Amino acid sequence: MAFFQTPPELGNQFLDDWVLRTYLERTLPAEVRAEIEPELLEMGELAGGDLFRLSLADRLSEPRLVQWDPWGNRIDRIELTPLWKRAARIAAERGLVATAYERRHGEWSRIHQQALVYLFEPSTEVYTCPLAMTDGAAKTLTVHRNQALLDRALPRLTSRDADRMWTSGQWMTERTGGSDVAISETLARRSPEGFRLHGTKWFTSATTSQMALALARPEGNPPGGAGLALFSIWSSGTRAEP
Repeated sequence: MAFFQTPPELGNQFLDDWVLRTYLERTLPAEVRAEIEPELLEMGELAGGDLFRLSLADRLSEPRLVQWDPWGNRIDRIELTPLWKRAARIAAERGLVATAYERRHGEWSRIHQQALVYLFEPSTEVYTCPLAMTDGAAKTLTVHRNQALLDRALPRLTSRDADRMWTSGQWMTERTGGSDVAISETLARRSPEGFRLHGTKWFTSATTSQMALALARPEGNPPGGAGLALFSIWSSGTRAEP
């Protein structure tokens, strides 16, 4: 008798996750839970249904770096997979970053957001990585309170409009090591246009993002963590702002 392997299947990731559901029951007020559960059910169905099937169909696709155009011009464009592009739109429209900053449920908004992200993650080629970097950038700018940067970036980072939303990278890791950022070697030198960063980042997360936060040491600053500064980099590549 011939044997055929049964293909993997996922059900509704919210209904199937007893641990998540009981955690929310213990943690959230009943009225908050009742309001957000329809969203979680929809996300659970999406993750275990359409997105999962797309991830299987797309499993051999990989992003591709296109360095040159047909006429020999250097373009360095990253071509993304169909699933990655769809995940980006869903993440914006479903508020996977925005939910935490809209504060619709006050102190419970973070739990609402994290539950959505948790359900979204399994079938989206780790698109939660740029989401985590984006959330981190939004939080950093909020705490930093540089109003010019807030006005410029926060509405984009927390937008529900997929055509308007930005993601953000974090450029920290160097060849000297990723865990001890105090030994970062990248230098920031002033120029007429602002700061220019000189150095090498061995790993740059979310390289297709419209902005990034990068660590560098302003020229003349002391060694160690206390001498580092955090810079915002914009997609034009022309300016670094502390």
